[in-house]
Parts: sequence; C-alpha cells; structure tokens
Amino acid sequence: MCASWGIPFHRTPLIVGVLLAFAYSSSLYADEQTAEMRALLKAQSDKLDEQAKVLADQARLIREQSEFLERQRQALKGIIPASIQPQESATGGSLPEVMETINLNTGTKPQEGEDASGTKKEKSKDIPLKVVWGKDGRLMFKSEDRNFVAHLGGFFQLDASFYSVSDSVQQLLPDRGLLEGSDMRRARLRSDGVCWNVVEWVMEMDFSRASDTTKDIISDPVPNVYINNMYIGLKDLPVFGNVRVGHIKEDLSFYNASSGRNIPFMERPNVWDAIEDPYIFDDGIMMSRTYLDDLLYVSLGLFMTNTRTGAFTVSPSAPLAFDVRVCYMPIYDEEDQHWMNIGATGSVRANPYERGTELPVAVTNVSPLVRAGISSQVPNILNTRAFYTREGTQLYTLCYNHSWGPFSMGAQYDGQFFNQSYVGGLPRSDGSLPDKVKPVGDLYFDGGAIEFLCFLTRGDHRTINKNFPCYGQVIPAENFSFTRNGSSGESAHGLGAWEVGVKYDLVRAQLEVPGAPVVQRGGYLNAITLGLNWYLNPNASVMANYIYTTGFFGTQKADNANQAPADGAFHSFGTRFQFTF
Repeated sequence: MCASWGIPFHRTPLIVGVLLAFAYSSSLYADEQTAEMRALLKAQSDKLDEQAKVLADQARLIREQSEFLERQRQALKGIIPASIQPQESATGGSLPEVMETINLNTGTKPQEGEDASGTKKEKSKDIPLKVVWGKDGRLMFKSEDRNFVAHLGGFFQLDASFYSVSDSVQQLLPDRGLLEGSDMRRARLRSDGVCWNVVEWVMEMDFSRASDTTKDIISDPVPNVYINNMYIGLKDLPVFGNVRVGHIKEDLSFYNASSGRNIPFMERPNVWDAIEDPYIFDDGIMMSRTYLDDLLYVSLGLFMTNTRTGAFTVSPSAPLAFDVRVCYMPIYDEEDQHWMNIGATGSVRANPYERGTELPVAVTNVSPLVRAGISSQVPNILNTRAFYTREGTQLYTLCYNHSWGPFSMGAQYDGQFFNQSYVGGLPRSDGSLPDKVKPVGDLYFDGGAIEFLCFLTRGDHRTINKNFPCYGQVIPAENFSFTRNGSSGESAHGLGAWEVGVKYDLVRAQLEVPGAPVVQRGGYLNAITLGLNWYLNPNASVMANYIYTTGFFGTQKADNANQAPADGAFHSFGTRFQFTF
C-alpha cells in the first residue's frame, strides 16, 4: 500500500511521527481556545445576572410608586372636585398604569392643552390661596408663589377724655369749651395687597366721623364716611420704583407717614395738627424709591389740594401741590435692634378756593391732645380764622428718629410760609383794598416736638418701615396671658409689652390784624405729655396720656380784643383702647 503512494518504506516511521506530533499540537491549541471561550461566556453571563437584578429592583420601585400614587388618588377622590380630577388614559388603565407622556394610540407626544390620550384638558383659572393669621395679628390670604397677597381687616380706637380747666380758660374757647366724654376716635375697614406680583392696592375707609370736619372750612360737604387711603400702584418699576395713583397719604414727615394705630402717643404733635393735618390725604400721584440697600429713600408727589376728606373737589382752576421727601438711615441693625432715620420734606402748594367767595384761602387750627366727642364738639385751642393770599404756601419738615433696644427718641420741626396775606378778602385788580380787607403781611408759622420712650419689658423695641420711613407695629416679645395648664395645673403668665414716654410740644401760629386796637389771632402753645402704653399682643393695646398745656390761645369772638386770645393753662387726661385685625 505504501508502495502505491510512492513513499519509500524506510521513511514511513518518520512520517507517522510527524503526523502524531501535529495532531497533538492541534489538540493542545484547541483546548486553549475552548478555555478562553468558556471564561468569556461566564463573564458575560455574570453581567447579565447583575443587570437582571438591577432591572428587578427598578421594577419593584416602579410598582411601589405606582401603588402609592393609586392610594393618593383614591384618598383625594372625595376632596378634589370631579371637574379637575386627573383623567384615566385611553387604554382604560388607572393612575399607576399611566406612566408615560407618550400617546400609546398614536405614538406621538400630546399637544399643549391635551392629556396622554389626546383629550383636550380644561385649564383652571382659579389660583388657590391659603389663609394665614400672621404674627402681626392680621388676616392674610397668600398664594404659594407669593404673587398674590391680600389683607382684609381694620382697627378701631375708643377714647375717653377728662379735663381740669378753669372758667376763665373755658371762656377763651368757642361754644362750651372743653367737654369730657368719649368717642370712637378711629373706626376703619381696610383691604390691601399685591396681585400678579406687581400691582398693589389699598382701600381704607373711616366710619368714625373723626375730628377734622370743622378744621377745613373750605372743603366740600362733609361726608359720613371718610376715604383715607384708596389707591392703585405698580411696584419695583425700573427708574421710577413704586408708583401710586389715587387718594394717598402725603409723604410730609415721619409722623405723617406713620399710621394712627402705630404712633406712641394718643395724638400726633401740635405742630403736625397746625401745619400738616390739612394735607394728610389728597388725590394725586406719588413715586418713591430706595437706594443703597434701602438706606436712602426718595419720594415725589403731585396732588390736588382740598381733597382731604371727600376725595373730590371742583374750583375755577386746579390748585396743585408738589412734595419732595428724602430720608437717610446711617444706622440700621436688626440684630441689635438699632436704627436711625434722618429726613427732610419740602412742599410747594397752591391754596384751595373758599366756597362762596372763590378766593384762595388758608386757616390754621390746633385741637387738644386728647379729644372727646365728634369734631364739632372738640374746640380748636388755636384758631387763626380764615386769611387769604394768592402766593400759595410753602412748608418744610425736619425729622430725626432713633431707636436702640428698648429706648427710642424722635424730634420734629415744621415751618410754613404765607406771603402777602390779607384778612377779610384780597385786593382788587388795581391794588386797592375793599372795605374790611386788611393786610397782615408775610406770615411764618412753626413749631416742633421732641419725645423719649422706653420699654419696661425685656426684648421689646420699636421698629421702622425701611421702604416707607415711619413707625412700624409693636409686636410684644411675650403676649399677655394668665392661663392655667390643664395637665400640670401650673399657671402661665405673660406681661405683654409695657412702654413709658414723655413728649414736649411747641407750636406758634399767630398774626396781628392792624387797627385800633390791634386784634390778635391764633397764638402759641406749650404742652408736656406723659404716656403709658400696654401692648397686650399684636392686636390689642391700651394707652393712657396726661397732658399739661399752657400758652397764649383762644378763639377771637366778634373781633373783641379783650376777650381772646389770652394766657391760659389746663390739664387733660385721656385713655385709648385699640384693637387691630
């Protein structure tokens, strides 16, 4: 057989050995390849096992989340109206089965305003608000994003007044003089807030017939309800800051800017009564803005005069007023309860027109620092009576207010000019004087006040509104309480906040009418006030004031120079019970 292949027989063993060696080496190589393949397959199998475990964990989490969402949906079914409950998917699945935002029927994403099934969704136009009774004791309505904030509330003040006054002093005053009694000094309802994060509004009305009805002899008929703040505004505008339009409190001084519910004494200073009170509210537009991290404040205002009580007026020409106020706070540290505010205001004004004569007229009045009864029952201690000028009036105020911990102080000075003034009317166009018209020259009325206050209770202090410099609300560190713990039987005591204060007032508003004899009008007043304030909580407070008033005052009657004004003095005591909500 071997011979048939052509291979010599003696070489056959060599060939067989070579073949055996090749076969052995091939088997070794095949074994090595098989081992490597087995290792690779084992590694891949291990990875697949790990991925399977991860997928199993994810499936378990998805199942648990789906079950939780289903329980939530079932719990809310009885609370959320059916009209706004989430709809089930087109496949009929419940909430846990609706896991994707892809429309399973079409394979496309739902359009805006559609759910996953392609059904049009009804958009809700209502914005949910939560009701909050704030730490300041006010009822607030707020949206979650704070774009909508509203307050609905008000406050009232019940005053009682008592006097120790001689008969001779009573004779200096009009009508029956100073009468003891009580009155609702203020009774106001108020709504204010912010909508859409940029529009603000205030609507505040007074139902108390407060004691300003006899002061402004040139106003339109006195209403039963007084419009105080009533305006709409825009907040945080570029360049302009805050802009308000409506019936606005004029920004004339620190005391004028402060709310009547936050002032530390029963009444503002006498000089405020004489100079600023006729202009406390007017129709107009005001812009205000802060700089230097709210430490610098600037406001500008343009107003229609003689719109204080009725928020309306008509006259031959529009009598306007322009105000500028600038305040700077060199110190402001909330942690140390330490702040200082220095401010100045200037106002250039046309005088309003007197009903009947249509002449530009002015009058300066000062009421007592405690008041009982409606305004017609509260006599004016100082009264210049009407005088006339075509030159308008200019006034300015300087204010300093400082608080450090429990201590605070304030000082204010006001001045007012009336140039080329007359009593009885005005000169004719040719310069001649009608009968009973007499010149009284250039008039300057002024005055000031300084006050010191101290809290007796630990942690209590006075605050300031940085964005509109004025006194803030006093919120006691500890509310007044006298309750017993039902479980332990122990009593829990709280004192509220107690504050004492002293204030000195000076005002001079006097003119001389030439003639024989010379007739005096107006006069001057000095007053010292001792005050005690008890703030039971953010809502309720009690005030008590003792005032000693002296000066040259009284109301001239029938131009009898021997009757009034004259030197006099009297004592007064007043209390106030206030509730704010």
